[in-house]
Amino acid sequence: MVKVKDKNLPELAGIYNSYGKDALYKQLKDKYGIKYPGSTLSRMKTIDTLAYDATTDRFNAGFCEKNADDIFMSMDELCSQEKQQKEVLVKTAQAMPKSDAMDRLIKELLGDRLLELSRYVMLDTLNRSMTIDKTALIDAGYTLITH
Repeated sequence: MVKVKDKNLPELAGIYNSYGKDALYKQLKDKYGIKYPGSTLSRMKTIDTLAYDATTDRFNAGFCEKNADDIFMSMDELCSQEKQQKEVLVKTAQAMPKSDAMDRLIKELLGDRLLELSRYVMLDTLNRSMTIDKTALIDAGYTLITH
């Protein structure tokens, strides 16, 4: 049994769009030796990259192909989005009342301290135990005081 490879399907979709179903069936029988070309056509209709539209009875393969340049962002796009994000943060910080800004600052500072603490201390609430990495704590310049 011969199967048409996926890389050949856009060409066949173009034949179907230009010359119709009979020309596609003839091509499948002559070039690929397929006895039942209807099964290949039904397979083509289910493939997303060919984008078959039942209302127009056409494949829209050109619309679904993505250019490699469209997949990745350019350096300009990356830099401009960063500037936009900073502008949004500045605008929101200016629009906030002072008490909300202070609460936000406190949360950020507490978050930073908890993150620093989590590097050296692990709490296990199930066993009700605390594990402290004393060597890493001392290497980081901290002193451990127990009482």
